Amino acid sequence: MVDLDWDDVQLFLRVVRAGSFNAAAEGTPQTQPTISRRIFALEQALNTRLFRRLPRGVRLTPAGDAILCFALEMERAARFIVATAAQETELSGRVRLWVTDGIGGYWLPPRLAEFHKRFPAVTVDILCSQEPPNIDKMEADIVVHWVEPAHPDLVILSKNTMVFRPCASRDYLEIYGMPQTLGDLRRHRLCNHLHYPRDGEWKIWAELLEGHPNLSYRTNSSMTLGEATVHGVGISLQPIGVVDREPNLVMLDLDGYEASVSFWLVCHRETKDVPRMRALIEHLQSTLFQSQLQGTAFKKLPSSE
Repeated sequence: MVDLDWDDVQLFLRVVRAGSFNAAAEGTPQTQPTISRRIFALEQALNTRLFRRLPRGVRLTPAGDAILCFALEMERAARFIVATAAQETELSGRVRLWVTDGIGGYWLPPRLAEFHKRFPAVTVDILCSQEPPNIDKMEADIVVHWVEPAHPDLVILSKNTMVFRPCASRDYLEIYGMPQTLGDLRRHRLCNHLHYPRDGEWKIWAELLEGHPNLSYRTNSSMTLGEATVHGVGISLQPIGVVDREPNLVMLDLDGYEASVSFWLVCHRETKDVPRMRALIEHLQSTLFQSQLQGTAFKKLPSSE
């Protein structure tokens, strides 16, 4: 097995393109004898002649012509390696961000406009599905997940809480009236998310829905549930920040009831410091996960006391 020196392969390509050892030396610190000697050493290592030496230059031998194809492939591969490495150290390229459909479809887009202005060469792939990706297998680069990761190669970048309260549209309340307590909801139309938790503080809502006579709408999509509520289909639990963006919605104080879900911003340890990843991570931390910003899903209502 010959241990090829990439510099010698590059020199071989330079001689091919120049047509002679003299021309290959022009504009370089190497002399014609040095280039001739290195090509001869390469031929010795490969145990074949690459060039026919002619009075006015060189010409590829059949063996040299065959090797040229592979040398050009090596050159293309080297350029690809350099370009890929540059992409990893520059603010360009693709970032795959997995989020729930509610965050990805409703909360995130208004907060990405400024990011794209600052980093126009970065492409953000927003991935939404019912099954979260296996980030350990690099199915996504960054994940906003409602389950705390336990794998040692995953890094928790931020954590915040999304707070929910009963919510109805003004149109709905004009037709059906304003409920005053949770008990009043037995006489109202309700909408529900199939993936809402059923334990802890969520148990109250789950028990209210069980056997409810007017459960008018169920879905596995947060975006769909929000649209149904905005258009007066019924009362649902919605993130508290939604009323800052939807003037037709009213957040209801029903016995002070609210429920919450924690979310984690997660990235693989090996990619968290890649510049384009870091840029998006910092943007998400300062916008989506910044609790004091108005209109975000992640914020706590001021105490009513």
